[in-house]
Amino acid sequence: MKYDIEKNADSFLVTFSGKSSATQNNNEITDWGNRYGLFYVTCGRGKVLIDDVEYIVEQGQSFLLFPHTKILLSVYNDEPFEYKWVEFMGSILSWIISQTLFSRSNPVLPEFPTEDIERYFDFDTINSNALYTTSRNNGKFLELLSYYLEYFPYTLEKDADYVLRARDYIQRNYYNTELSVQSVADYIKIDRTYLYRLFKQVTGKSVIEYINECRLSKARMMLINRSVSIKDIANNAGFSDQMYFSRLFKKHTGKTPSEYRKSLRNHYGV
Repeated sequence: MKYDIEKNADSFLVTFSGKSSATQNNNEITDWGNRYGLFYVTCGRGKVLIDDVEYIVEQGQSFLLFPHTKILLSVYNDEPFEYKWVEFMGSILSWIISQTLFSRSNPVLPEFPTEDIERYFDFDTINSNALYTTSRNNGKFLELLSYYLEYFPYTLEKDADYVLRARDYIQRNYYNTELSVQSVADYIKIDRTYLYRLFKQVTGKSVIEYINECRLSKARMMLINRSVSIKDIANNAGFSDQMYFSRLFKKHTGKTPSEYRKSLRNHYGV
């Protein structure tokens, strides 16, 4: 029996797979064509330019190319950057992708919270005309996608509620030095890794970044009052380590807490 590739591609078909590495000199933008491309970073860190938007990806992360997108792969800070990928097409696979957190505006997903995913990117000879080979490859790819459905599911309404509750809890408890990503996850009653993915997806920030933003915002307001010591400000804002507070404050504002307080006095006369 002859296997009609074009006919079966209407449902799903794995068309190509491979592994490669990027170089610093790579500056060629590729037009991806009418297929999807699922990439998995196996080593190092790299830069991916997808439709003129740059993403930094690292080992363990995945990124997806939708049909008719443009891509440029290159290294990041001369680090090694190696990856595997698989190309596919078909309405069934397109629907499965729509049930994950992958989207054109969010083509990169965090590291898998499970091991041994890389082996699912190794396929038998794709261009074989044997029906059994095609069936095995398609079956293996469906199994791979099942992990994306399990660990990166798209459930907008429920996910948004988790994030709103997490943000509210952080805003009410940021001053507690014991507040952590784990304590937020425990309050929401979801897995810490799952919370990280959802929070990053919705807000563009990690949970700890959001906690620190709340704390630093409080610290900047408290610095107006010159009678309160830097140590007390750090503690009241939720930082148990004054040195860490000072380093983080300078990273975000460009000034140490003392310099920031002085700039307020010079500008506002307080």
